[in-house]
Amino acid sequence: MKKEPISVLELTNSISYLLKDGIGIVSVVGEISNYKLHSSGHRYFSLKDENAQISAVLWKTRIVTFVPVEGMKVIVTGQISVYPPRGQYQLDCMTIEQVGKGNLYFAYEELKQKLKSIGYFDKENKKEIPKFPLKIGVITSPTGAAIQDILSTIERRMPIATIFFRPTEVQGDRSSKDIAMAINELDSKKLDVIICGRGGGSIEDLWSFNTEIVANAIYNCNTPIISAVGHETDFTIADFVADLRAATPTAAAELVTPIIKNDLNNFINNNITNITFSLKSNINSLRDQIDTLIGSYSFRKIIDNFNIEKQRLDENTNYLKKVILQNLNLQKNNITNFSKLLNSLYPLNPLKKGFAILKSNNKILNNSETLNSFDKIEIERFLEKAEVKIINVNIK
Repeated sequence: MKKEPISVLELTNSISYLLKDGIGIVSVVGEISNYKLHSSGHRYFSLKDENAQISAVLWKTRIVTFVPVEGMKVIVTGQISVYPPRGQYQLDCMTIEQVGKGNLYFAYEELKQKLKSIGYFDKENKKEIPKFPLKIGVITSPTGAAIQDILSTIERRMPIATIFFRPTEVQGDRSSKDIAMAINELDSKKLDVIICGRGGGSIEDLWSFNTEIVANAIYNCNTPIISAVGHETDFTIADFVADLRAATPTAAAELVTPIIKNDLNNFINNNITNITFSLKSNINSLRDQIDTLIGSYSFRKIIDNFNIEKQRLDENTNYLKKVILQNLNLQKNNITNFSKLLNSLYPLNPLKKGFAILKSNNKILNNSETLNSFDKIEIERFLEKAEVKIINVNIK
């Protein structure tokens, strides 16, 4: 028979009453996991064993004689309730008793004491985080919120930094080895600093960072490493071995960017102002020194001597010009006179006056020469277009 529909809240309340009445008060043994102490004073955690887990709440009004921690084995007495906003059933704890520590917590403490005894946590083995790193390595899951928080924080605070991201598995059987390999790979790139971490979770979720292989990789890394595993209250072996521990991935990104871009801009601007002021002061000081020097007797004496030498140079220049010009005119006159002399000695000059040269048998005839009848003679005389013209004449 069809019934009237009910609200989700009514159905949730019905389930809650059914669980409370059907199961009643029950005692459960298990390990504490993902323990959170809320600011309200209420305590939230999971109670788990090898095969299952259940959410639990311990209200602040419930008295506890010890401090619950991750991995602690306890007996919880309470009843099942439902949290309506999530539709999630949980164990409403009335009492909680410690019966021993769980296997994971025991392994955690054992490794922690071992590494502490051999100096892995010693302060003198910690490397200093650089104040202004520009090459930043990041090791985390490519799909989690941690990588987004780191990238956005560095981009906002120091956008000129270069990020070398090595995606890794951060949970599961293969994750510890993958994280150790990632540390070794980024260490070989000679970076300024490396951030290694992930978001929060239970002790099981964070267990990859509680392994000896990861601890060894961090300790032997030459590059400074910041561990950023989980939330503020989560501590892993990696946190103790790393050179610096950050409460969250975002906090790690802030630690590697202590000098943000605004600080850098202000530093540059202040230095530009200081340098400009210093240069102007030096220039003004030098200008005053130059003015003082120019006004001094020694400098004026130098100028006077320079002017004297300049005037002397002008006088010598004019004298040289005069001497050279005289020599040129003298040589010109000598050349002219010599040319006239040469012209006067030119043997053909009489021909220009109407005289002629007589030749016979290629010999010049003089006054003492006698000619016979039918001797052949040559007459050379000067013409305007030809200096000498030869005329053959036969004497009869």
